[in-house]
Amino acid sequence: MLVLSLIPQLHLWLVRGRDWNGAYVSPQGDEPLYSAYVNALIDGRTRKNDPYGAKDSTQTSPLPESTFSIQFIPPYVISFLARLFGASAATAMITLLGAAGLLATLSVFWLLNSVVGDVRIAGAGTLFVLCLGGLAGGHGLLGLLLKDDLSIPSLPFLRRYQPAAPFFLFFVFSALVWQALMSDRKRSARVSALLAGLTVAVLIFSYLYLWTAAAAWLACIGLLWLYFRQSDWRKTLAALTTIGAIAVVALLPYAYLVSHRATNLDEQQTLSLSHRPDLFRIPEIIGALIIIALILCIRRQVIDRSDGRTVFAASFALFPIVVFNQQILSGRSMQPYHYAAFIANYVVLVGLLMTVTLCWKAIPRRILIWIAALSFTWGVVEVGLPSRLNTVPAAVVTDQIVPVLQRLKELSKQDGTIVDLHAKGQASTIVFSPQLDVTVWQPTWTSQGTLLDMGALDFGSVSRQERKEYFYMHLYYSKADTAALRLALNGTPNDPAMNYYARAAIFGHERIVPALSVQFRPIQPEEIEQEIRAYQAYADSFSHERVLERPLTYAVIPADINFDFSNIDRWYERDAGERVGAYVLYRLKLRD
Repeated sequence: MLVLSLIPQLHLWLVRGRDWNGAYVSPQGDEPLYSAYVNALIDGRTRKNDPYGAKDSTQTSPLPESTFSIQFIPPYVISFLARLFGASAATAMITLLGAAGLLATLSVFWLLNSVVGDVRIAGAGTLFVLCLGGLAGGHGLLGLLLKDDLSIPSLPFLRRYQPAAPFFLFFVFSALVWQALMSDRKRSARVSALLAGLTVAVLIFSYLYLWTAAAAWLACIGLLWLYFRQSDWRKTLAALTTIGAIAVVALLPYAYLVSHRATNLDEQQTLSLSHRPDLFRIPEIIGALIIIALILCIRRQVIDRSDGRTVFAASFALFPIVVFNQQILSGRSMQPYHYAAFIANYVVLVGLLMTVTLCWKAIPRRILIWIAALSFTWGVVEVGLPSRLNTVPAAVVTDQIVPVLQRLKELSKQDGTIVDLHAKGQASTIVFSPQLDVTVWQPTWTSQGTLLDMGALDFGSVSRQERKEYFYMHLYYSKADTAALRLALNGTPNDPAMNYYARAAIFGHERIVPALSVQFRPIQPEEIEQEIRAYQAYADSFSHERVLERPLTYAVIPADINFDFSNIDRWYERDAGERVGAYVLYRLKLRD
């Protein structure tokens, strides 16, 4: 699994050879935001920061809490280790890929071996769970075939650093709960419950969808255990109370941080108010089939309903049904596809494997070999095919950008960027590039601000209107006309990255991807025309006052294009440019 996890990066190294500049292969669009935040922490910046806008939280100019600053444990651990070994954020993300594969393997194996008690089944089952998890969640290649815009073209649990870094902790937590409930020794049960509680506390400050999943599953196993194993009620309540008490203590500071979140964070995370049931996701269907199989086996007296293994399998089967329908009671739903991609799919496969071992008393060795072989083969296809067709070619483009970003990092020590960030909490240096990929990856390598500040909503530092104006300014300096904007807003695939970002910046991503909202409203043609008129009015009225709102310091232009500098040269003096790899770096100075 460790080798399988690293296949995309190994592929990139093979393709680039000695020309490799340090880029990592990214299968999912959120990863650059995570590595940007890690890079900011490596540079010693504050917990609350906006790496795309070159802003840090200070007493005089505090930033609100964001999903990054609230879920701070994984990036702090990663950045600490990176600083310890003198590694870059990109190198840390590469290392994390292998570490996440290894830790996930060990944790799932431990859980399966603890419950099933057979190392061969646990070994084959680990490959089955981790390699087929994407399939069970409707993601990976299946999601691509179903044309799911949110499908991750790889093993979903390896998205860095969420959920890759804390993913293994869910299964560690499950194994500890098993020990706490099954141990005949009070001391051992208490220690296991204590460790399970501490694990939940770490998850609370690691990833929303994992700690809420752990809480939902704990409720499932607790209720089922109390009902089917009533003789153990004292021990069960003691374990649940210990875990719950630790979780409540951890939730107090967590609630404080959440109460200080950015005002637009709920909107950015697409928090929906709905009581609508959600019953037909793949993990729920698998879970329902498992429950039916368990009921049939119990009625035929193949298994005992009070057997701890039976209760555990039932809890894993019930979990996806609960987690996808909690909004029936709470009335709140926020991007539930995260559960389908990152945890419910894996949990339900664990439940399936436990059910098979219960109902099929002796699984032949050759069957286990076939399960392991076929699972691993599918995993290779899931990882290798997208690498060959998409993610590695994209990483090659990114790798060609890295030299100019490394040059900007050198300049950040001379142009006042680092000094201003530490002294004022904000740098005045802003980089413009007509190529969106440069803006996406810049904060992973250096600390200057980006004109687009495309992560500002996620980091809570600007409003949607401000981000839209930054995008208009980017279009103006890029000399984009209304025809190009119309193509982008209609999703014409001449530049997929810009097409998505254009629509997201102006309308919000919940207007693009149906899975992000339970009340999806597609973008209408009249809305597109209205925004085109708004941009034309903005470009026609562009003035010196607008230039001063976000004055540029650098321009990074691909060397192989004939870029139209007329809108930049109108307001800035430009030096002769410095050729750095495939790009030319220009220093800009405002005209008098």
